Amino acid sequence: MTASRVWGAAALFSLAALASPSSAALAQPGGRYYSETGHTLSPTFELFYDTRGGAEILGYPITEAFVDPFSGFLVQYSENARLELAPDPRSEELQVRAADLGVLIGGWDLPLPASRFPIGHSPGCRYYEDSGHQVCHSFLDFYESHGGPGVFGFPISEFRIEQARVVQYFHDFRLDWYPEAEDGRPIRIAPLGRAHFDSMGYSPDLLAPVDPADQQQYSVLALRSSASVLKPLLGTGETQRAYLIVSDQNDRPVAGAAALLTVYLPDGLQFRMMPLTDRNGVAQLELQLESLQPGTRVALEYTVVYGGLFALTRDSFYVWW
Repeated sequence: MTASRVWGAAALFSLAALASPSSAALAQPGGRYYSETGHTLSPTFELFYDTRGGAEILGYPITEAFVDPFSGFLVQYSENARLELAPDPRSEELQVRAADLGVLIGGWDLPLPASRFPIGHSPGCRYYEDSGHQVCHSFLDFYESHGGPGVFGFPISEFRIEQARVVQYFHDFRLDWYPEAEDGRPIRIAPLGRAHFDSMGYSPDLLAPVDPADQQQYSVLALRSSASVLKPLLGTGETQRAYLIVSDQNDRPVAGAAALLTVYLPDGLQFRMMPLTDRNGVAQLELQLESLQPGTRVALEYTVVYGGLFALTRDSFYVWW
């Protein structure tokens, strides 16, 4: 290993010590804050959310709770569902429920008569008389192991092909098949919450992340980085300025992120430590590169570190004259 590579490895190893995140805390009085999406689950919906599978089934909240102008119900959207506080048709008392998004999105098919299933079930399948549809194979395994009708409602379609993907609709959800999944979990719950929100024509401002009452409750859970240079084409001996922008899972700027800039040159590598990102998530650095011939492409690679999280982004420019 060359001396330059040793220096680069040592610098990279030390980046984690330079960047420290805010402390994580998910719960707060009057609701539960989720840094994943930047929204607080209303206390009205907490018990229902927790007993119906939480984030694994419903996904994270993508709005705050708000009064739906069309129905007058208190509602809150999560990635995969819409939670409602609405009158029970039998008693008129208010109750929390999941909206029947599978039906509302248009997934309902005519029931299949029970006579098509004379022995009750096809191999690998189960027929549900309540809705007149069957669930089969990987869909059935996931459905039954994650709560069945009590969580998803009954199937309202057979499996079908949508956008080159095998899917099946249930009263409140849709399941999608990903046979190529490397994690061994081929069934995923479709983001019908976001799809229904978009179809309703609500203000997109409702999706914007909201700061928690206590900033210590916000956690940076993922890094996103992008880079640019002042001059895509540079003259020999001119000074270049490199820019790095770092944001989190909600596109909020990350202050205090550290980055190692690797400069790829014809005669080897150079390593530069970027300044820590400012409150806007921006860091910049001047580069003075000598003796580069016109036509040389200079590649830049930024390794970003913040509190144990890593991100990698690349850019380049040319010495042109």
